[in-house]
Amino acid sequence: MTPRAGRGALVGGLFHAWPIIERDVGTFARDTNYRGDQAVPPRRLAPPTARFNAARPRARRVVRALLGTLAGIVFLRVLGVSLLFAGFVEHGHSLGGSTFQSGAAFAAYPLALALFMLPLSALSDRIGRRAVMVGALLVSSVGGIAAAFADDILLLTLARFVQGAGALNAVALAVAGEVGAPARRTQRMALLGAAAGIGFAAGILLGAYLTPLAGVPALLAGHSIASLALVPLVARFVPHAVAASAPRVRGLGLEARVMALAFAAFGVNLALTGLLFLSPLLIVGVRYELAITLMVIPGGLGMFLAARLADRGHARAVGTVGALLLGLAPLAFVVDVGLGALLAAGVLFFVGHSSLTALLPALAAERAAEGRRGTAQGVQSTLQYLGSAMGSLLVGALYPRAPALALVFVLAGVLVGASIAFATLREAQARQPA
Repeated sequence: MTPRAGRGALVGGLFHAWPIIERDVGTFARDTNYRGDQAVPPRRLAPPTARFNAARPRARRVVRALLGTLAGIVFLRVLGVSLLFAGFVEHGHSLGGSTFQSGAAFAAYPLALALFMLPLSALSDRIGRRAVMVGALLVSSVGGIAAAFADDILLLTLARFVQGAGALNAVALAVAGEVGAPARRTQRMALLGAAAGIGFAAGILLGAYLTPLAGVPALLAGHSIASLALVPLVARFVPHAVAASAPRVRGLGLEARVMALAFAAFGVNLALTGLLFLSPLLIVGVRYELAITLMVIPGGLGMFLAARLADRGHARAVGTVGALLLGLAPLAFVVDVGLGALLAAGVLFFVGHSSLTALLPALAAERAAEGRRGTAQGVQSTLQYLGSAMGSLLVGALYPRAPALALVFVLAGVLVGASIAFATLREAQARQPA
């Protein structure tokens, strides 16, 4: 070998060996705390398993804080609907509006929720959940403050629409479907469903007691301040980006099973709003706020049992039972029964409703393609709010014709049951023996 070739081989060998030398020297310096020309005794490094276990409590705390933040968002969005049931029409009258105009101002909030749910969800699939959630909370807070200081019925309507434009529920559900263990996805959805149920009941109770004391403007301002308080929590705990970039597809990019779950959500909220519209006309002998609380709380407790069963592979059975309760329990409100029977039927109804509230978003998160979960939750939430509008319209138009009202609830239950059966058909076929 010539000297030139020898030098070339030496240089080439050092070039290829340098990454290994650098790695070994770095390991030595790390493990011996090398300082100049002396070395101190090596540190005692915890085994990899011990270091992993030490990190797990912190990760769990972060996930819990994230879920708490998401639950707060869902709670406030639903609270914004039910908080103003008491006294809103009178407040509209004080601003010079008619009863119809007051109703339109009230409906502006859920209407905006339905219109902006899907666009914000799809946007979060593109630019990340955190940015969309922070922006929507700020917009909602500005709308709420404007509504609190509105001195005209038209301004109140526009401000309520802006307040509802912060439609975050579907984005929050999408985040809950992406964090934590997949085996516990339905339980996480149950937590957010419980927050929605508690928010609805708390809104009725707080509105009934606080409206005479503080007035509607104070409730609007308080709701906006609470929304602002969630902004730093979202900025800290919500992941910035989605798990994978969303593929560019035309249309919604959702398969038929995911759309079926959205139609099931439409039926669920149609039955819910119809029952809530009908029940004040029929519950006598006890305060309405107390009766609703007695019906909702047991239903919320049943939600977690249903979530555990769904996570163990019984989603189809949970959906079937929930659809039956949703379609049949309201029949007690149509026929002439006593107060006890009405309350018992209400408990069964909310058991079915809360079970479906946890199940449907979890099934959508599981079946939606990667990068389309936000869109899936947005479609589902949009149809939910449209179902709410349709439920009150149908019951209001058909009351007091009992057969027609009964048909509304039965058909809603059939729609929910058939949609869930279609969405879980492959799983049912896979469990059948060959």
